Amino acid sequence: MQRGTKVVIALIIVASVFAGVTLYAESTLRQAFQRQLLVVRATNTITSNAPSGTGIPADFGPHCAKAMFAQSGALIVQSDAIPANATGVVYVQFTYEHDRTFAQSGGDNVAVFFFRAGATLVDIVSAVNNTTALFRMENRNSTLFVGGTEYGKGQTFLSTFTTPVAMGSNTWTVQEAYAVTSLGFTTVTVQPPAACA
Repeated sequence: MQRGTKVVIALIIVASVFAGVTLYAESTLRQAFQRQLLVVRATNTITSNAPSGTGIPADFGPHCAKAMFAQSGALIVQSDAIPANATGVVYVQFTYEHDRTFAQSGGDNVAVFFFRAGATLVDIVSAVNNTTALFRMENRNSTLFVGGTEYGKGQTFLSTFTTPVAMGSNTWTVQEAYAVTSLGFTTVTVQPPAACA
């Protein structure tokens, strides 16, 4: 074999090895920053018969939300929030009148819960009474079950729950109208934690 042929063969081998390593690294990085999970999107619309300015204590999620939906519809979850054994994620958006009927403890009006391997149930509690479970969701093989009923991709569970809240000598009624939609087994993007002010 001539020297030029040997150089060409060596360059082809080096390029092939480089391409293989690059494809493997890209695949590994993609898996590190994307996970396949059951994704559930929920909206909790909260109203009350209490007058404006009552200040009913409520929990509308943490100050800095650990997840968000992109304009494309993709769910992005911060890496410090997602458990290693997560099998699904529940994204809850709280909506309510900003007339000081509720005194929120939080900031972004988003809460995130996870289904985990070996812990496939998530109890959703009242935003105004964390000892009151409103309903239970279950992840069964990447299918959402609520109250024993299966909700496939694109199907929505709708229900309204009423919780009495005593404040001083008054008792007010708080209604939480939930719309829970299964987005099915979906790719979730994982990103490093964002700065939070």
